Amino acid sequence: MTATAALLPVLLLLLAFGRSAHGAECFPACHPQNGFCEDDNVCRCQPGWQGPLCDQCMTFPDCVNGLCVEPWQCICKDGWDGNLCDIDVRACASTPCANNGTCVNLEDGQYECSCAPGFSGKDCQKRDGPCVMDGSPCQHGGSCVDDEGQASHASCLCPPGFSGNFCEILVTNSCTPNPCENQGICTDIGGDFRCRCPTGFVDKTCSRPVSTCTNDPCLNGGTCLQHSQGQAICFTILGVLTSLVVLGTVGIVFLNKCEAWVSNLRYNHMLRKKKNLLLQYNSGEDLAVNIIFPEKIDMTTFSKEAGEEEI
Repeated sequence: MTATAALLPVLLLLLAFGRSAHGAECFPACHPQNGFCEDDNVCRCQPGWQGPLCDQCMTFPDCVNGLCVEPWQCICKDGWDGNLCDIDVRACASTPCANNGTCVNLEDGQYECSCAPGFSGKDCQKRDGPCVMDGSPCQHGGSCVDDEGQASHASCLCPPGFSGNFCEILVTNSCTPNPCENQGICTDIGGDFRCRCPTGFVDKTCSRPVSTCTNDPCLNGGTCLQHSQGQAICFTILGVLTSLVVLGTVGIVFLNKCEAWVSNLRYNHMLRKKKNLLLQYNSGEDLAVNIIFPEKIDMTTFSKEAGEEEI
């Protein structure tokens, strides 16, 4: 039989025979339900209660990390579990800190790792390389690189204008100011430059126009023209010829219409003249005259006596 089981009958007897018949009063007074006063001004607590005033409950026997509100309870504190609150469930119980890091429990189930030298990160999982252990050797704003701690020595990533193992060398830009002429594009090649010239220019600085007439290829007094100049002249001549053809065509069409209009005017004038002559004819006989019009042929008869025109 365990010690806890042996105590239970005693506790039940104390509860059954309750408080003493003595009417003594303690000062300060005992808890009215959980204790009573003896003649020696001492509070005698009911089973399950303790303390000078019998106002503190007793936890269940062997309760390790628990509290009570009523006697014989074992209410576990944060981070503990089990009937006797002896199972550690705090964050550090899972040993989250790597590489011999030390875990410290925080409130609300959180934790913090104190890392050993040479390691960092939340769980001490990151190895510190030369950039962290020895500090960055890079100058002029260069970035220290050690392959995330895996490299045996540090190297530097230099900003524009600097070079060297530690970015200690100032590099001058050969393209400032731009040496390329005629809108050439400059490229710095480490102490020198190269120009990408636009069409029509050559040389290191794009200063010399491309010429096919350098060797004077034309014979018998001919004049050499650059390819671009020859194209310009050809386009000019073609433009002039095209304009002349258009003007000639317009002139021909206009002259044809004008000639037809003049011919028609002359023909109408001739008809009017003949008509007047026939009307003035003085013989007494009827006269029949055939008049030819452009659109139709008809007969017109003129009468001397009646003076009327009949179509």
